[in-house]
Amino acid sequence: MSVEELLKEAVKSYMEEKIYDTVMYLETVLEIEEGNLKALTMLSRIYTDMGLYDDALKYSEISYKKYSDNLEVLFDMGYLNQALGKRKKALSFYEEYVRREENYHVLLNMGLCHMEMRHYKKALSIIDKAIIKNTSNSEGYMDKAECLVRMKEFDKAMKIYEERLQSKENNIDEYYIYMRMGDLENTRGDIEEAIKYYNIAINSENAQDFVYENFYEMLLKENKRDEIELLLINFENSGIEKEKVLNMEGRYASYIKDFKRAEKVCDKLLMLDPENLMHYFNSAYVREMQEKFEEAVEFLEKGKKYITDEEFLKNTEKRIRNLKKSKKKK
Repeated sequence: MSVEELLKEAVKSYMEEKIYDTVMYLETVLEIEEGNLKALTMLSRIYTDMGLYDDALKYSEISYKKYSDNLEVLFDMGYLNQALGKRKKALSFYEEYVRREENYHVLLNMGLCHMEMRHYKKALSIIDKAIIKNTSNSEGYMDKAECLVRMKEFDKAMKIYEERLQSKENNIDEYYIYMRMGDLENTRGDIEEAIKYYNIAINSENAQDFVYENFYEMLLKENKRDEIELLLINFENSGIEKEKVLNMEGRYASYIKDFKRAEKVCDKLLMLDPENLMHYFNSAYVREMQEKFEEAVEFLEKGKKYITDEEFLKNTEKRIRNLKKSKKKK
């Protein structure tokens, strides 16, 4: 197959979500034509989407050696270094980009890099420049509010959130803004106000599971157990995937050492997904905590068919049996 045909097949496989095939086609392209920009860019994006930033950067660096004038390559180099925490290096690529063309998202990323480096005034000036460039996009306002929160300018940040909620041009989901308002109040130290805004967030249209997760972590830290029970009820009625709801309840039940409740949750999870190895381990754990050692071992045996690390399973089973023996001696 020619390079053009291989690239065509790679794009087709990518659209069909056959990632392994896509990578094979693209690697074959690079064997034929080492510096093929399209293949390098696609591979970098695939690994970026998978969160494998080091692998993605490897391909972007090859692209940069040959195509340092390409804006897309410059952006990828900046973004990947930023994702890896190399903010100064990321800024060097972003600055090279904006010298050629001022881009809204590149400016925002530069602002975020400076924010993470605690250069708050510099971050604000760059974010303001981005906002002037695109006044109708709420992303810049949200980044500015975050910067102000870090500067402990809470009232100014809250005003931005309130204005975004009122703006007809707002393009950020309301649940997300209310969540950020809750985070602000939590940072300020007003937990009751934080809870108020988070409750609005989870009851807003299209609220995602990460909002519930963030709310849960905040309540857990503050030991607000009654609020957590209400959150679990809301989460169950949200329409979000049942397994995610049960996972949260199981974590909470184990945290408060209500292992009987955790046991019931584990049973439900196994019914939903009987091929998930972690459900067997969790089931074994909650039995172990109740000193039901034989039942714990039984769940490990059931999970054997879904594990590749047999040594880990063997050691876990040995630990449970030894614990059982020590309990008998006592």
